[in-house]
Amino acid sequence: MKINKSELQAALEKVKPGLASKEIIEQATSFAFMGDRVVTYNDEISISHPVKGLNIRGAVKAQNLYAYLNKIRRDEIDIEIDEKQVKISAGRAKAGLVFEAEVRLPIEEVGKIGEWKKLPDSIVPALRCCYPCASKDMSMPVLTCVFISQNSVQASDSYQIIKYTLTEKVPTKKGILLPASAVHELVKYDIKEFSEGEGWVHFRTDDSTIFSCRTPNGIFPEIDKFLEFEGVEIPFPRTALNALERAEIFAKNNVTGTHVAPVTVCVSPGQIKFSAQDEAGWFEESIKTKYQGDAVTFITGVDFLLSLLKQSPTCVYANDRIKFTGEKWVHVIAVSSTEVSK
Repeated sequence: MKINKSELQAALEKVKPGLASKEIIEQATSFAFMGDRVVTYNDEISISHPVKGLNIRGAVKAQNLYAYLNKIRRDEIDIEIDEKQVKISAGRAKAGLVFEAEVRLPIEEVGKIGEWKKLPDSIVPALRCCYPCASKDMSMPVLTCVFISQNSVQASDSYQIIKYTLTEKVPTKKGILLPASAVHELVKYDIKEFSEGEGWVHFRTDDSTIFSCRTPNGIFPEIDKFLEFEGVEIPFPRTALNALERAEIFAKNNVTGTHVAPVTVCVSPGQIKFSAQDEAGWFEESIKTKYQGDAVTFITGVDFLLSLLKQSPTCVYANDRIKFTGEKWVHVIAVSSTEVSK
């Protein structure tokens, strides 16, 4: 059968986040072809996408197939299934990849997808804003999740809390718990609809990508009582953004290139000090501020704080917490009262 190579590549790119890094589950590192769709599954998420003109059933190791297609320059390829291999021909080039005719991924665990319901247009920005605040401590499994209620998206690691108010209601009765690790991938898709199943929730895009995510058991804690308070305003001058951009360098994982280390912010009368440290070095910078209140210290992600300050250059401090407020979101961080050296 003749297939458009670019369309096949685009489909594989869509489902790649559903691959496992190691084959703990059989075929979890493979692309599974099920009729006219390609599917991946890693026990936490499963992603599928249609491929025009494709009608095969079986599994191929993802790494070799993906790498080989990237090296083919022709727009059209010919695919042929021959016993235990899939043959891919592109001009004079031919390759045979091991093909498993039986799909052994436990796709049935994902369950049947019921009625599709519309999501608010603001759902992806809300998820993108909230998931960095979720906990990474698996001893508190509910807090490693992002919670979608009818009216908002929420997350907390018990040290900080964020709530993003949605533009429209989500038609869910109990709300949806999503592991933050899955949300990290989900926000890369322009999801428009969702369907709640047994232990899984499914999201669909306009181009028929289906992103299915396992939903853990648990009840997300009530957070509203921690968000409402008044206090003293702490202004962050524009120079704070420049200082944080420099702090980013020292909060970076050298392997992945992502910003994972926190930034410590110490606010005292007339001064704000930022500090960060990773395995390669450390950083400190002090800037001037008009604030003349008590000294306070808080810790948060450097990228996250940069995003907050670009939207809201001030926060409110009272007792043991500070609050940043944007047009649609409220973010509260626990603080400590400390003396800050100059």
